[in-house]
Amino acid sequence: MRRIPATAPHKTAYGTLCRKDRCGILLGDQPVLAAEAQVYQRLLAMDDHEARAVADDYLSENSLLQLYDSVIIPALTMAGQDRHKGALDPALEEFFLLSIKEMIAEFSEKTTTSEPVNSEAASGGEAEPEPKPKPEPAMAAGRVLCLPASDEADEIAAAMLAQLLEQAGRAALSLPFDPSLQHLVAIVEPAPKDMFCISAVSPFAFARARTLCQLLQARFLRTKIVIGVWGFAGDTERALQRFQPKRPDRLATSFANAVTYFVDSAPVAKGSPVPVLSGQLT
Repeated sequence: MRRIPATAPHKTAYGTLCRKDRCGILLGDQPVLAAEAQVYQRLLAMDDHEARAVADDYLSENSLLQLYDSVIIPALTMAGQDRHKGALDPALEEFFLLSIKEMIAEFSEKTTTSEPVNSEAASGGEAEPEPKPKPEPAMAAGRVLCLPASDEADEIAAAMLAQLLEQAGRAALSLPFDPSLQHLVAIVEPAPKDMFCISAVSPFAFARARTLCQLLQARFLRTKIVIGVWGFAGDTERALQRFQPKRPDRLATSFANAVTYFVDSAPVAKGSPVPVLSGQLT
């Protein structure tokens, strides 16, 4: 990975606190940080190797969907809060976002590639049978077009959602962030059965998401629109009231919520039942 030299101390208040308390945590004086805080802390220290180890450890006991909802999105939210306060150095933010992107690419490969099996048992016994490749999930008709609302963090979240939807049997396409919402709307061409999902990471998510929603509603009158405000913990009904004069078709606050909706509402191609991510959507 490309390293960004740390020529000055980190300005992030959260990062300073983590470095100050690190010895206390290791010695047991402080409670162990949650996984999302550990990932953010390690990336503030520009230690992407340790950050990935924390995420790997979490993924060993949880699904990819849970990792994204409970670890990666909160880490992106922490970074957004620090940037909003002017407490996150631009070079450090660039390193953080690049590291998250690389993690996502690696985790996607790990969850879709079968682990190799030894051809012979360790004792020298007979060769074990080759594992059968997992069948590709049947894809539903129509795509989910995932559009970032405001910045690179929203783009990363859109890519994560597209990954999860593909694994659930729902065709999806994530688009890159474009500072010009008018240009972004001009280049998208949804098919009749496609749906939009505007991706926005909380807490500073609503203004651009609302503007993008209005632009899409004005141009594509019949295409359903879902707003994903990832990590939002407020009143969703009050949040929907911000979208006037016309509300989106749904507001989702987690990937689990969004994947369930898109899978359940998919127009299924004839003879191709759509699988559900059993045990992962709560």
